[in-house]
Amino acid sequence: MKLRHFFPLLAGISLGASVSAASIENQMPYLTLSDGSRIPQLGCGVWELNGQEAYKSVTESIKLGYRLIDTAQYYRNELETYQAVLDSGIPREEFYITTKLNPSNGSSEKNIRDSLDRSLKNLGGKIDLVLIHWPFSNDEMAWKIMEEYVQAGKFRSIGLSNYSPDALRRILKIAKVKPVLNQVELHPYNSKYPTVAEYEKEGVKVEAWSPLGAGRQGLLRDPVIADIAKAHGKSSAQVILRWDLQRGIITIPRSKNPAHIKENISIMDFQLSDEEMKQIDALNRDDALWDI
Repeated sequence: MKLRHFFPLLAGISLGASVSAASIENQMPYLTLSDGSRIPQLGCGVWELNGQEAYKSVTESIKLGYRLIDTAQYYRNELETYQAVLDSGIPREEFYITTKLNPSNGSSEKNIRDSLDRSLKNLGGKIDLVLIHWPFSNDEMAWKIMEEYVQAGKFRSIGLSNYSPDALRRILKIAKVKPVLNQVELHPYNSKYPTVAEYEKEGVKVEAWSPLGAGRQGLLRDPVIADIAKAHGKSSAQVILRWDLQRGIITIPRSKNPAHIKENISIMDFQLSDEEMKQIDALNRDDALWDI
């Protein structure tokens, strides 16, 4: 897997609409994973946010109705992310919290266990979903250890991130607890329809990181998306995230801008037509930040 491009994530333009957190929660679509647990289809990510930025972003997101929170060992903001959850005063069981095992913590069984225990401590002693952040030499050992944590009731579910279909099948061959989800780069310029179909054939849901294309290559200025957005009185970012939801994709946009955080969740009041979905599908270029 090679990093091909790197740009900060940008969200769309705020429309300034008021949002009721209670009404958003009532409208939020959920998906049922293969182990029977349910996950909100739209969440907030905290990649590239330092501790205080992550705290502020998650705090604002929670106020607006987000309940899926995605962090990772690599991000170094688990503590601040969870503190925002605690400070919200909302019962923990209303949240779905994800973190990811950093392969740099996977050099030995001891290092894997130590890092998972640190994440448990950082995130309140129980985690809804733990992913292996990307394939590495000891990932099969890591998977077996993570299965033990599921059986002990410390993790509800386990899954993968940045795994190709072949890499996914390799884990499936040794898994006693199936991965419920694979988090991959997915946006209209990298729509991954064939690979998504392969994941779903194995009962593995797909979650999109960088759903807005990391603000690069003009995705948020694409004229096709802009025309669809104008027709609905929405922004390009909102149209893209709606496209994710209608595909059955879980999506986790990241922003530290309160207006963008509000905009990203204000997508429950419109529907893209079949023709509009096809127009967005046709934008695919297989243009990815990462090769997997």
